[in-house]
Amino acid sequence: MTQETHLVPMQGGGHVALHRYKPAKPVGLPVVVAHGTLSNQLAVEHLGSFLAEQGFDTWLLEWGGHGHAKPAHRKQNFEYPALNDLPAAIDFIVQYTGFEQLHWTSHSGGGLLALMLLARQPQRLAQIKTLSLIGAQVTDAAPNLKEKMRVAALGTLTRLFGRTPRKLVPIGPEGEPTLLLVQWCKWNLSGRWKGTDGFDYLEALKQINVPSLVIAGGRDEVAPTKGCRRIYEALGGPKTWHECTVKQGFSKDFSHSQMIRGEAAKTEVFPLLHRFIQAA
Repeated sequence: MTQETHLVPMQGGGHVALHRYKPAKPVGLPVVVAHGTLSNQLAVEHLGSFLAEQGFDTWLLEWGGHGHAKPAHRKQNFEYPALNDLPAAIDFIVQYTGFEQLHWTSHSGGGLLALMLLARQPQRLAQIKTLSLIGAQVTDAAPNLKEKMRVAALGTLTRLFGRTPRKLVPIGPEGEPTLLLVQWCKWNLSGRWKGTDGFDYLEALKQINVPSLVIAGGRDEVAPTKGCRRIYEALGGPKTWHECTVKQGFSKDFSHSQMIRGEAAKTEVFPLLHRFIQAA
């Protein structure tokens, strides 16, 4: 297997980073693995390595100032990387590999970015063979007063600092370098996923009709099952749902990070993705 890194510039400034794991004889279409907020390629390297071991030409995407990537500007919100970073990455991969389509696999916010792009630019559906979302939600992280206060404080401090320091939300390997989480907090406090111009993302998901896999963790406080299920039900289909809980036959109720790291993820969650992509 060979590894290579590409820094791909964006029209509005900054660049994304693409880390490629290429098997000697790749099978099928390229597979993109996108990390979530407060993260970088290190968060999803176990998943990326697993998929490459199965023979897939795997590309780990770093977006919006994470890891080796550089954001276009520090004031960008959650919608900005969806509509700028992702197109740059997708177009580079299809041009570089010669394939017209790819598989999109993602954790947390990396899935939200793909959904926002496809909702706004449905013509890009032709570039996506399958869509896999692990722990992705945007409306249900503040179900009670205590959580509402926590999410509101996170949004306020992010706006105050101009970024989200890792110590405020120590769930990933780094902080969030932009104002991105201000918008995420607003969506979860209101329970509505709407753009700055009023665009209703949840309503627009019905036009996303590529095969989709949605995976939720039974003990995921960042992406509660209810929020993941809301996205699943809004998608146009065909679609598949998995809830990683003891009740559903898994070894434990998985947390947000346990679905992408550790032996249980490798033996119980990653094979779900492999079979889904392979069957497409």
